[in-house]
Amino acid sequence: MKRTLAYLSLLFILGVLLYVANPNYGLKFGPGGEEWKALRYTDDYYITHGLEEVGGTNIVTDIVFDYRGYDTIGEATVLFTAIAGAVALFRPWRRDGDEHH
Repeated sequence: MKRTLAYLSLLFILGVLLYVANPNYGLKFGPGGEEWKALRYTDDYYITHGLEEVGGTNIVTDIVFDYRGYDTIGEATVLFTAIAGAVALFRPWRRDGDEHH
Protein backbone atom coordinates (compact mmCIF):
# COMPACT_ATOMS: atom_id res chain seq x y z
CA MET A 1 0.00 0.00 0.00
CA LYS A 2 2.79 2.43 0.91
CA ARG A 3 4.68 1.56 -2.25
CA THR A 4 1.61 2.21 -4.40
CA LEU A 5 1.06 5.56 -2.71
CA ALA A 6 4.72 6.46 -3.26
CA TYR A 7 4.48 5.58 -6.97
CA LEU A 8 1.26 7.57 -7.37
CA SER A 9 2.82 10.57 -5.62
CA LEU A 10 5.89 10.36 -7.85
CA LEU A 11 3.72 10.09 -10.94
CA PHE A 12 1.66 13.11 -9.84
CA ILE A 13 4.77 15.23 -9.20
CA LEU A 14 6.23 14.20 -12.55
CA GLY A 15 2.97 15.14 -14.27
CA VAL A 16 2.92 18.56 -12.61
CA LEU A 17 6.53 19.20 -13.61
CA LEU A 18 5.87 18.19 -17.20
CA TYR A 19 2.80 20.44 -17.32
CA VAL A 20 4.70 23.42 -15.97
CA ALA A 21 7.64 22.84 -18.32
CA ASN A 22 5.41 22.60 -21.40
CA PRO A 23 5.39 26.03 -23.12
CA ASN A 24 1.92 25.44 -24.59
CA TYR A 25 0.21 25.02 -21.21
CA GLY A 26 2.43 25.86 -18.26
CA LEU A 27 5.04 28.55 -17.92
CA LYS A 28 5.26 30.84 -20.91
CA PHE A 29 8.85 31.69 -20.12
CA GLY A 30 11.06 31.20 -23.10
CA PRO A 31 12.54 32.92 -26.15
CA GLY A 32 9.10 33.73 -27.56
CA GLY A 33 7.14 34.58 -24.43
CA GLU A 34 6.19 38.02 -23.18
CA GLU A 35 8.18 37.57 -19.96
CA TRP A 36 11.29 36.92 -22.02
CA LYS A 37 10.82 40.16 -23.95
CA ALA A 38 10.44 42.11 -20.70
CA LEU A 39 13.63 40.58 -19.35
CA ARG A 40 15.51 41.38 -22.55
CA TYR A 41 14.38 45.01 -22.30
CA THR A 42 15.53 45.20 -18.68
CA ASP A 43 18.88 43.62 -19.53
CA ASP A 44 19.43 46.02 -22.40
CA TYR A 45 18.54 49.00 -20.20
CA TYR A 46 20.96 47.95 -17.46
CA ILE A 47 23.76 47.39 -19.95
CA THR A 48 23.32 50.64 -21.88
CA HIS A 49 22.49 53.01 -19.01
CA GLY A 50 24.06 51.32 -16.00
CA LEU A 51 27.50 52.87 -15.99
CA GLU A 52 26.36 56.41 -16.76
CA GLU A 53 23.49 56.42 -14.23
CA VAL A 54 25.37 54.83 -11.37
CA GLY A 55 28.91 55.96 -12.11
CA GLY A 56 30.56 52.72 -11.06
CA THR A 57 33.18 50.73 -12.90
CA ASN A 58 31.69 47.25 -12.49
CA ILE A 59 28.27 46.72 -14.07
CA VAL A 60 27.51 43.58 -12.03
CA THR A 61 28.12 45.34 -8.72
CA ASP A 62 26.15 48.36 -9.91
CA ILE A 63 23.13 46.20 -10.74
CA VAL A 64 23.27 44.24 -7.48
CA PHE A 65 23.71 47.19 -5.13
CA ASP A 66 22.03 50.10 -6.93
CA TYR A 67 19.25 48.75 -9.10
CA ARG A 68 18.39 45.76 -6.93
CA GLY A 69 19.35 47.18 -3.55
CA TYR A 70 16.11 46.36 -1.71
CA ASP A 71 16.21 42.79 -2.97
CA THR A 72 19.83 42.45 -1.84
CA ILE A 73 18.97 43.80 1.62
CA GLY A 74 16.11 41.30 1.86
CA GLU A 75 18.36 38.39 0.89
CA ALA A 76 20.99 39.47 3.41
CA THR A 77 18.33 39.70 6.13
CA VAL A 78 17.03 36.21 5.38
CA LEU A 79 20.58 34.82 5.35
CA PHE A 80 21.45 36.52 8.66
CA THR A 81 18.24 35.26 10.27
CA ALA A 82 18.93 31.70 9.11
CA ILE A 83 22.49 31.79 10.45
CA ALA A 84 21.38 33.29 13.78
CA GLY A 85 18.68 30.63 14.09
CA ALA A 86 21.14 27.83 13.35
CA VAL A 87 23.63 29.17 15.89
CA ALA A 88 20.91 29.50 18.53
CA LEU A 89 19.65 26.02 17.78
CA PHE A 90 23.00 24.22 17.87
CA ARG A 91 24.77 26.01 20.72
CA PRO A 92 25.15 24.02 23.92
CA TRP A 93 22.50 24.65 26.55
CA ARG A 94 23.63 25.35 30.12
CA ARG A 95 21.66 25.25 33.32
CA ASP A 96 22.00 27.83 36.06
CA GLY A 97 24.09 25.53 38.28
CA ASP A 98 26.52 24.37 35.57
CA GLU A 99 30.12 25.54 35.62
CA HIS A 100 31.27 27.75 32.80
CA HIS A 101 34.56 26.70 31.18
